[in-house]
Amino acid sequence: MKAHTVISILLTFLCSLGAAIETEHTVDILAWPLSAPKAGTLAKITYNSTFATVKSYNNPTIPQEDDTVRIGFYHPSGSWSGIATAASNFAPEKDKKLQLHLNTNGELYHVGFRASDYGSSSGTSNTNDGMSVEVVRIRPGPTPFLNKPVVVNADGTMPPKEAEKSFLQKYWWAIAGFMLLQVIMSSGGKGE
Repeated sequence: MKAHTVISILLTFLCSLGAAIETEHTVDILAWPLSAPKAGTLAKITYNSTFATVKSYNNPTIPQEDDTVRIGFYHPSGSWSGIATAASNFAPEKDKKLQLHLNTNGELYHVGFRASDYGSSSGTSNTNDGMSVEVVRIRPGPTPFLNKPVVVNADGTMPPKEAEKSFLQKYWWAIAGFMLLQVIMSSGGKGE
């Protein structure tokens, strides 16, 4: 083989390998009780476009008078994105799951949270102290079913419609066949 063929094959392999390796992102998910002056770190998550892992999890300290906790993160622009959930979802007997909602570019745009009793949800390998995480990719919405396009003449006007045929014009062949069958059946019975 020639040297330029070997080099081109090697470069193609390296480019495809580089495209297959995705960058891993890290995000701090925060828990913010309503009475707290600032948010505390709930979990540190690393993710790519298909998989996420809980690197660390801190069970939040929620004051007794709070029954709602905000869960979310700060975008690089500094804006907050998150949800609110009941404080009872952080009880030790609950299995907690964070959902990372990614856009088509693989960037985090929203976070979700679910809690259920132990044993009621499917076991996942990316769990840390009762907190698991899943990646939710954005799905394309439904597309409308469109009829045939309107056909117009070269000058932009609608072509004339064909005249609607009457019942007799449409089904004359079926009526003629029925009449012929009646004549044949009636003449066959008179010969006896």
